[in-house]
Amino acid sequence: MATLVHVFSRHRPLAARLIALAGLAAVAAVLAPRVPRPVKVDLLLGPAHQEFVEVRVAYLQEGEELHGVAFNFPSGAPPRVHHEVSLPAGDFEVHTELRRADGRSQACTRSLHAPATGTVLIPLVERAQ
Repeated sequence: MATLVHVFSRHRPLAARLIALAGLAAVAAVLAPRVPRPVKVDLLLGPAHQEFVEVRVAYLQEGEELHGVAFNFPSGAPPRVHHEVSLPAGDFEVHTELRRADGRSQACTRSLHAPATGTVLIPLVERAQ
């Protein structure tokens, strides 16, 4: 036992650094999933894409909107709307609203999991008429 105390007292600065590093690693492991990461998203509007003049997107996690964006296309939307959003890890509901020039709109909800590798494709074709 006396040798263990002697070894510890000789290496106290090293032991303190190791304990501090272990504490930092534990904190990082807890906080890392909550740090937002970029997610590339493509909204697929289908063959009727030119009828839409506005696309609204909201990203909700556990019922709370974490990010929202609106795109305006006075001459009609392209077939694919690309953007990048910063989201923490987890599952999300993606709420979209497509608005036509005459004011009619349609909404749909899709899901997304972050972080994601590559670009997440969100088809809106089924309800985009």
